[in-house]
Amino acid sequence: MKVNISDIVKSDGASLSLDICETIADLNTITDGFLFDSSVAFKGRLVNVSGILKLTGKLKADYKTRCFRCLAELDETISADIKEDFIDREKDTDGEAYTYEGNFIDISKVLQDNIILNLPVRQICSDNCKGLCKLCGTNLNEKSCECREEEFDPRMQVLHDFFDK
Repeated sequence: MKVNISDIVKSDGASLSLDICETIADLNTITDGFLFDSSVAFKGRLVNVSGILKLTGKLKADYKTRCFRCLAELDETISADIKEDFIDREKDTDGEAYTYEGNFIDISKVLQDNIILNLPVRQICSDNCKGLCKLCGTNLNEKSCECREEEFDPRMQVLHDFFDK
């Protein structure tokens, strides 16, 4: 997602409106368990503040994943506010900032990083999801099973007694 910044890079206070909808090629290779099969949308603004290009806006990305409890397929959306700074590559001393060089800036790394940071650790289909039976694998949201857990860990007896009171 390259953006031409030639109009704002030399003028302090200049800005550029962005409305981008593109796919990010590497996104599916680094997000295990999440499938991004549609475009990533970004609406925002890029402002030159004393040579630092400040990117602000709203990111939206649709993805597919599975419920952590019952493995049902889910279609979800990430919405995130973006506030990032870009500095000239020649002025970057520690190598940890987002940089630009010349008259173009690539914002795909910023969007990719913010998508990864906003992904849930565990996605569930509903708060009431019962999950799968750990013995037979039946989806307990759809039907019940006759499995009974007979085995009891004796180390947990104190905790079991505590909750029985």
